[in-house]
Amino acid sequence: MELKDFGKKNIFMPDATRGAVRFLTTQQLKDTGTEAIVTNTLHLMIAPGAEKMKELGGIKKLMNWDGIVLTDSGGFQVFSLIHSKKWEGKIDENGATFKSPREGNIYTLTPETSIDIQMCIGSDILVTLDDCRKSDLDESEARESVDRTVAWARRCKDHFEKVYGGTKETGKLLSCVVQGAKYPELRKECAKALVEIGFDGYNFGGFVVDEDGELVLDEMRAVIENTPVDKFKYAMGVGKPDDIRRASKIGYRVFDTVLVTRNARHGTLYSSDIEDEVLRIGNSEYSSDQRPIDSNCDCYTCKNHSRAYVHHMLKAGEATGMTLATIHNLAYYQKLVQGLS
Repeated sequence: MELKDFGKKNIFMPDATRGAVRFLTTQQLKDTGTEAIVTNTLHLMIAPGAEKMKELGGIKKLMNWDGIVLTDSGGFQVFSLIHSKKWEGKIDENGATFKSPREGNIYTLTPETSIDIQMCIGSDILVTLDDCRKSDLDESEARESVDRTVAWARRCKDHFEKVYGGTKETGKLLSCVVQGAKYPELRKECAKALVEIGFDGYNFGGFVVDEDGELVLDEMRAVIENTPVDKFKYAMGVGKPDDIRRASKIGYRVFDTVLVTRNARHGTLYSSDIEDEVLRIGNSEYSSDQRPIDSNCDCYTCKNHSRAYVHHMLKAGEATGMTLATIHNLAYYQKLVQGLS
């Protein structure tokens, strides 16, 4: 897939936080049909560091990946961690200063440095820094988040264009994040303000499900209805198969979630042979099951190994089990998005 075609068809991007999908080699990742991945600006900034990433030729050279790479801005991780008090730090109009619990170093993330770090990482699609918060904000706090997100998006684009020449010079895409918490009108206002600045893609930010685990479709529609039809729409964090189907129906084409690979490592697999699509491979009923995980799947795992084998590997704590489960779940999701209208 060429970068110019990104978002013109349905795409699922697995989480490759530090330059790898856990338990998979780059070749195994390619073999699942994956064409694009998400890497994490925050974690790569901490280790190996932005300058080291640049020295090594960027993430694509480092991991020998010829597909598309999208880097998040670091906003979701930093601001959710700081707002929740899990990390020590402070946020102001300029950005965030925080202490890494990993080695105790102090870092500053601003709209400008977020762009600089993503350029060092060498991704194809950059994301503007946003002020991400929980959904249960009162309206005044949500408006503050929107105002700051728009202001930072403008600074990100200005920096991207003035320092690097923008999309025209770099060949990279710059996308933004639409905030507004649980308020559709604020989502609408945020989307319109970002459209005035102008971006290559519009991402639904924050939390995509409510306290009952249901998609916040009204807020999601507000973004679709107030952004250009010719720009890609990315439903950040939408994960369950039915949620992807619902989001696709209202206009989203790009998806990602950590659930696909995380669930695989914990024995929750996906199968069209099961009514609700969820197969819990750790259950004793699969210990002697000679069938593949999914009779309609042609991934490496399903072509070569039985449910019983994957069950045994995971029960034994073998990395092989996590690899086989991850291969299957990713292949299942790639087939899922390819089948969406």
